[in-house]
Amino acid sequence: MKKITVLFLVSQFIIFILSYLSNDGITLLTYINNSFYVGGFLLFTGGIVYIFRTGSFDFFTSSMRKVMSTKNTRDAFDSMRSPSEVFSMSPKVLFLTGIPIYIVMFVAMAIYYS
Repeated sequence: MKKITVLFLVSQFIIFILSYLSNDGITLLTYINNSFYVGGFLLFTGGIVYIFRTGSFDFFTSSMRKVMSTKNTRDAFDSMRSPSEVFSMSPKVLFLTGIPIYIVMFVAMAIYYS
């Protein structure tokens, strides 16, 4: 829980820095836009990690290795690890950080449009 809180606070700091560096300065609209980018990046990265970790991509990579390999290199390709074995990171941290950023963004949007 501490890692998620620290990552959330760092993300909020990054959002405010990006808002400050934009041409409009720190406004509610630039905060909404930048939080969409940062939260979307975290959720997209978490989704990619989830796809690799669950083994959904293993069949594709093994098929491509078989198609692209020659007879001489087939043993080398067979000894390679699958992508689900390579990714040890859990996507839970990325999801549990990206979702609150989106919730705060939706609250800011409700304030902006009311």
